Amino acid sequence: MNNKQRFFGNRIVFGAFIITVFTVAIINNTPAFYMTPVNQEFGFTTAQFSVSYAMAALGAAVGAMFAGYLIEKMPIRLMMVLGSIATGIAFMTLSIATQLWQFYILFFIADASMMTIANVPLTSMLNNWFIDKRGTMTGLVFAGAGLGAIFLSPLTELMIQSLGWKTAVFISGAIILVTAIPVSALIFYKKPSDVHQVPFTYPEGSPQAIKAAEKREKEEREKGAEDPHSGVPKKIALRSSAFLFLTMGLFCMGMVASGVMVHIPNFLYDIDMNAGLVMSVLSIGLLIGTFAIGIVIDRFSVNASILLSTVLFIFGMVSLYFTTNIPALAYVTAVLVGLSVCISAVGPPLLTATIFGMKDYSFLYGLNYALFLVGCMVGPVFCGIIYDTSGSYNLVWIINILIAIGMFVFCNFSLKAGKTLRSKFSESASI
Repeated sequence: MNNKQRFFGNRIVFGAFIITVFTVAIINNTPAFYMTPVNQEFGFTTAQFSVSYAMAALGAAVGAMFAGYLIEKMPIRLMMVLGSIATGIAFMTLSIATQLWQFYILFFIADASMMTIANVPLTSMLNNWFIDKRGTMTGLVFAGAGLGAIFLSPLTELMIQSLGWKTAVFISGAIILVTAIPVSALIFYKKPSDVHQVPFTYPEGSPQAIKAAEKREKEEREKGAEDPHSGVPKKIALRSSAFLFLTMGLFCMGMVASGVMVHIPNFLYDIDMNAGLVMSVLSIGLLIGTFAIGIVIDRFSVNASILLSTVLFIFGMVSLYFTTNIPALAYVTAVLVGLSVCISAVGPPLLTATIFGMKDYSFLYGLNYALFLVGCMVGPVFCGIIYDTSGSYNLVWIINILIAIGMFVFCNFSLKAGKTLRSKFSESASI
């Protein structure tokens, strides 16, 4: 762009950041604070109320697929405004729930609705608005969830202690409405052509432009990445080995991210450590990592970012293994895990765009993200079963190392298969 100050893509990034700081952080990070007070008031067991989190993950999976369909059928602003209203009201309505089935349904609705204003539309817009700096901007936007968690988590705990859980959850839902509706209604445009602009690229002749061009020529010449309408049609993509490998890789990614994040606090309580400070350190690591991983993707490749995340995660699990005897390692673990699981925020959208292009991106990403969330559902339950069976978390950490290796292997296979698929499809399309 010749006039960067007037480039509307910067406003898209700002609006998306607001969505992740408040809506995504509230929905993803604060529900755990309500388990104890709700159970105490209504007599639910931990296992009974924990089903709410599985329902939330199921809702997110369904919502991701639904959002991938809706974004092609209706204006993005209308979809996101309606999604904002549904998300905020569902979360506020938790304040009057009294039965388990009511909590299950409301958590399902809140997470399903959030998908229509979060991952699917936000990554679709970012991929449309940015050719260069795409990874950096995606990382910046989703770092907002980590930033929100840093201050919203203690704020939620404070509100519960001083005002009660019902008032706290009502206020949290109201925050979603107040922040998400105006941003969704006034800022977002699906693609640059909607406002007579073009996607961001570095100024012609600049060192960044030359480096970016060399990277595209070396790695993505056959992909046609600069054309927002290019890519593999969904009918072909769904039948490809690239899609199968990506599904397996994202499933593993969901398992390690969700399973470990849910069970670290319980592990720390088992060894008589206060999980609050450790999880705060982890949130800071997650914030830094989510932004940094985008830079790694832009400067190197998506595959390099997954390799880095896998290595950091393995070191984190090794650190956890020895934390029982050396409690100070819990803080080392927090940093390593925070820096590694951030790949779960930027990995699914950028892998989808890199492998299949932008032609049917919204549909394919919605489906891929739903499959990623299936891993998020399975991970905590699987880790819990291993813990109950073995009586220790040591085996859990070892198995998660193997799953993380599987994540890298499957994603790597998918990228290679996708490169071949894009090349063959481009050749056939040019004939």
